[in-house]
Amino acid sequence: MKGTSDKTNLRPLLLLAIGNDARQDDGLGWAYARALEAQGRFDGAVEYRYQLQIEDADLIAAYDTVVFADASKTALSEGYAFTRLTPALEFAFSTHALSPAAVLALCETVYGRCPEAWLLTIGGEAWELAFGLSEAGERNLAAALAAQPF
Repeated sequence: MKGTSDKTNLRPLLLLAIGNDARQDDGLGWAYARALEAQGRFDGAVEYRYQLQIEDADLIAAYDTVVFADASKTALSEGYAFTRLTPALEFAFSTHALSPAAVLALCETVYGRCPEAWLLTIGGEAWELAFGLSEAGERNLAAALAAQPF
């Protein structure tokens, strides 16, 4: 049975920050969201997650647009990347953690709608159990904040 979502009462924008600030650059998604909130530069809702789970499909169903912000271990030429997302089902032995594309696919399957979605990845290089971003993480965070891609 499909869920229902009242399309007339959709909220405009959600920033879904993913990460863990106790693991150095893994906290880049959270750092990005916190900086936007502190600067008053974001006109939307902000949610923080350690990882995405199936319940997040219900959360994003209430929005027109969702931006997922996360750290990346991949070297990015600008220090960050901003890409459009499309739904993509994943087949795994666990639903403990999902990709943003899988959460979109679940939203589309369950609610019959899929918000416009974007992925902001910010490059990092340190992933140990410690607080604080690496120099590269700080630099890449600053680049992403300066660009304000959405």
